[in-house]
Amino acid sequence: MKKNLSYITIAYFLSRALFIGISSRSLINLAKQDAWITIVIAFIIGLIPIVLFYFIAKNNDDGNIFDKINILFPKTKYIIKILLVFIVFMLTLINFWNLSYLIVSQFLSKTPKYAMELSLLLPIIMLTSKKEKVVARVSLILFFFEIFLIFISITGLIPKFELDNIKPILENNPIISCLQYISYNVLPIFMLLTFPNKKIKKSIIIGYILSSITLFITVLLIIGVLGIDLIQMFEYPEFHILKLAYQGILTFRLENILTIQWVFDCFMFICVGIKFCNDAFNVEKKYIIPIIMFIISSFISISNITFNNLITYIFPIIIPIFLFYIPLIIYIKQKKEIKFPKIST
Repeated sequence: MKKNLSYITIAYFLSRALFIGISSRSLINLAKQDAWITIVIAFIIGLIPIVLFYFIAKNNDDGNIFDKINILFPKTKYIIKILLVFIVFMLTLINFWNLSYLIVSQFLSKTPKYAMELSLLLPIIMLTSKKEKVVARVSLILFFFEIFLIFISITGLIPKFELDNIKPILENNPIISCLQYISYNVLPIFMLLTFPNKKIKKSIIIGYILSSITLFITVLLIIGVLGIDLIQMFEYPEFHILKLAYQGILTFRLENILTIQWVFDCFMFICVGIKFCNDAFNVEKKYIIPIIMFIISSFISISNITFNNLITYIFPIIIPIFLFYIPLIIYIKQKKEIKFPKIST
């Protein structure tokens, strides 16, 4: 358990990162005050792809997902890798853009967005150029900081929770937003398979359960403290709710510190996403993909309405095509194999 703890935290970050400003918007827009019920239902349905990822990792301990693809699909391996890298890069790019926009819009309004992204680029390149053990250790350190921040946030918000804000229950259909949650907060855990299989098998499930608990509490508190009408006025309700945590008790803006938990989520997702893309084709120059991501993100100009429509209605349909059906094909092909040869790592 201790040996796999670092990889549990990576699964945890991968599951949480696309929540702030992305899946949270979809949940609120579609399920309204029943969004917390959506997470419960989506958690149960999400066990299907999570178990699928587990069994893919369980068979053949030596390599990672790309070693497996090379063995199972010798003729089409490049096509499969390109498809996986495409969707992972897209999600990483969205996360990078969303993180920089969050920081600029909420903290540094006078700072150019490209300057913020440039400052994020250096630590991303440094971490993704290191070995997997370093990435795992950094994830573990950030996890302990984040759990502390989450605990502080919860203790400050519980007294402000109002039960009437989550009523009436089941006025909206919580099932219609399950696809959004699964696409953004379940399927990205597939990226963990870029690490050696023998280290991540149990980490997939444990990390998923842990992140689901924290996201359930987050949504319940957002709705219970702010109320659905106030939530829809904010672009990042996950940030604004933290302003109320210790309002009237502390004189300084504690939410600036507490929001670091979301920065940790996005940062680790971006690093693992870039590592995934590098590992797929054994890219030696680790700075190439981050620079491409920076250039594309710097030129992105999109309205809030368009962005909301994309993350609510378009991407949740596209993501499962790559991160569920391709892994399903890999698993089916894997089941037909009698025995994997040993892979030297």
